Amino acid sequence: MSFNIAKRTLLSSIIAASSLSTLALAQQQEGFTITPSIGHYNMDNDRNTEDDTSYSLGLGYQFNNPWAVEFVYLNADSKQSGGGDVDVDQYRLDGLYHLPNVSSLNLTPYLAAGVGTADFSNGEDNNTQVNAGGGLKYAINDAVSLRADFRLVNDVEDHHLDNVTSLGVQMTFGGSSSRTSSEPVEQTYTQPAAQPEVIPSEPVEQVKEEPIAAAPVVEEAPKQVDVVAEPPGKINIQFGLNKTNVEQKYYPEIEKIADFLKENPGSTVMIEGHTDDTGSANYNQMISEKRAKAIADVLTQTFEVSASRVNSVGYGEERPFVENDSEENRQINRRVVAIISTSEA
Repeated sequence: MSFNIAKRTLLSSIIAASSLSTLALAQQQEGFTITPSIGHYNMDNDRNTEDDTSYSLGLGYQFNNPWAVEFVYLNADSKQSGGGDVDVDQYRLDGLYHLPNVSSLNLTPYLAAGVGTADFSNGEDNNTQVNAGGGLKYAINDAVSLRADFRLVNDVEDHHLDNVTSLGVQMTFGGSSSRTSSEPVEQTYTQPAAQPEVIPSEPVEQVKEEPIAAAPVVEEAPKQVDVVAEPPGKINIQFGLNKTNVEQKYYPEIEKIADFLKENPGSTVMIEGHTDDTGSANYNQMISEKRAKAIADVLTQTFEVSASRVNSVGYGEERPFVENDSEENRQINRRVVAIISTSEA
């Protein structure tokens, strides 16, 4: 049986999925998964079958916890040591358990095990197989990960021990974008949110000139002053690890800013994004900009504040509030700040 078309399709899927990558690195989200892979099938010596390239396609579901389930079809076109083609079709059902994320490298290790069957065209039909192994996932963005996998495959009936090494691209579709507390959550600030507050400037003293002759009293026009909120409002919003989207459950926090801006037509707001020093400086700069802009977009697109009154900036790790010398301090430095300015005539 020829699988040339299927192989070309799998390779095309890997290339196309790789082209979807962005600079935003993120942990995998809940949802249905599709994983085309290419690898190497190392046959047990007792099979008298040559090792060969394998092609596989996995269809699964990532739960909103460390567990995932996956159905995998694998094909390898090999040859017997003495000549003759051997076509291998393997079907298996696997369970995956994800270990804690290595955030500094953006890697997620996992363990895997499963059961299935394999059909060898040289006579070993529908043999039961069990497999065990693990791998690593490198998150490219919320929906795409590079995936390296290694499995030991035991043929229960003929007592052969094979192994398969593969590299693929896992794509996630559907599912909820919200995360539960089982995933590490990076917080912008953990203290209760402060209501956007403006400390009024001291009243501008009106200066009157003494009357000279019949000259009228002249009053100096009040000066225009910029008033900056002190302390700036800390927006109590949590982002998933390495995520930049704002979940709707945090919209009430942003609405407080919007209400203040609407009640004070001359006011503007600057949304500042800050991170700790974990990871690379370039990545921290990028994610702080995206988080600040995400909140600014909610203000303008959801709460209809004029875009001319809303600005955002990311400072990355450049402006820590405290030293990054403990986990508690790093948590404080991961923050989003709203600085409100008003002009009073």
